[in-house]
Amino acid sequence: MNSELPDLDPPSPADEMALRERGQFTSLLLGAGILIPLGLVVMSVMSGRHLWLTLLNLGGMYGGLWVMVRGWRDERGRLVTLGGWCMAASLALCLVVLSLLP
Repeated sequence: MNSELPDLDPPSPADEMALRERGQFTSLLLGAGILIPLGLVVMSVMSGRHLWLTLLNLGGMYGGLWVMVRGWRDERGRLVTLGGWCMAASLALCLVVLSLLP
């Protein structure tokens, strides 16, 4: 049996505001993480160029998103961070390679 009592103090308004802002920022990043790869695939299909690269980016971004969701479900912060870094690295690598290719 746990001898510690739960925290009975209600959260301050500043803490509630910080949590709300964090949730909004996370939603914004997840929305961008879902829409940006799809936009890149649509643009490459319409232009007919570099489809392979944008599909790899789509796989990397959604793979990172899957790792993030697994981390949230299992309450493992390291997986959430790893998934976020995978998504960011995949997008950055794709944009760098796209800028270098003719």
